[in-house]
Amino acid sequence: MRLPVALLVLVLSACAGAEAKGSIPDAPPPVLMPSSTLELGPLPLAPTTPTNPNRIAPDQQAAIAALGRVASPLLPSGPNAHGHNHGGPQTETSLSATDRATFDRQWDAAVAAAVDLDTAAKANAAGYVIASTSAPGVGVHFVKWSLIDRPFDPAAPSMLLFDTRGDTPVLAGFSYWLRSDDAPAGFAGDNDHWHQHSGLCIVNGWVDREDVIAPSQCAGTYLGGSDLWMLHAWVVPGHEDRWGEFADANPMLCPPLGGTPDVARCPTAP
Repeated sequence: MRLPVALLVLVLSACAGAEAKGSIPDAPPPVLMPSSTLELGPLPLAPTTPTNPNRIAPDQQAAIAALGRVASPLLPSGPNAHGHNHGGPQTETSLSATDRATFDRQWDAAVAAAVDLDTAAKANAAGYVIASTSAPGVGVHFVKWSLIDRPFDPAAPSMLLFDTRGDTPVLAGFSYWLRSDDAPAGFAGDNDHWHQHSGLCIVNGWVDREDVIAPSQCAGTYLGGSDLWMLHAWVVPGHEDRWGEFADANPMLCPPLGGTPDVARCPTAP
């Protein structure tokens, strides 16, 4: 969830008035607060703003704190530490008959699960909380923090990716974000290439910043990143990714090149 500072000031026209509709609310950039001011409270059906301490349920806040307690040091530069900076088609390999059968069962389970999570209201009711503004080619992130430290389950992603291009936000894909010393086994075969994000600062369940150099620079919970792995899976019918089932970005969610600042474009033009 790489969120450059310039992106945090963008206001999505698709989100205008959404809070009144009970879906994705306006999400202005969070104000960095001293950690001593953070409070716990009940999770409303439609969370208000990232700076509201009552926007996240106690069990989810506890899950974030638990991740912070075991967070590994800042991730060094490496082939998996690219965040969402890589775009374009994914290289895929053929699956063996055994892997194909397992993969098809896993993928079908994910597609079936998406039906119950395909609106913002359903996501809120299932415990997912909006955690970001829209990232180009990726969408808006909803996170259920308590699922990150659990084993991989294709039907239970810890993160949902919403498409906010229209008047009503709709589910576009799943994102599996798991704590593991090494890349998770995930889907059968070798096409699910997991990536990592480093130095995340989480405030009230909101990804305030990324690439933070030390916990002392974070007003919330600091996640180093080397024990956290992420995989996008474009499982939602109607949002299939022509770049690949596990591509980092989906060109359907990329803003138009004309009139879009470089920092807000997809890493690779569609």
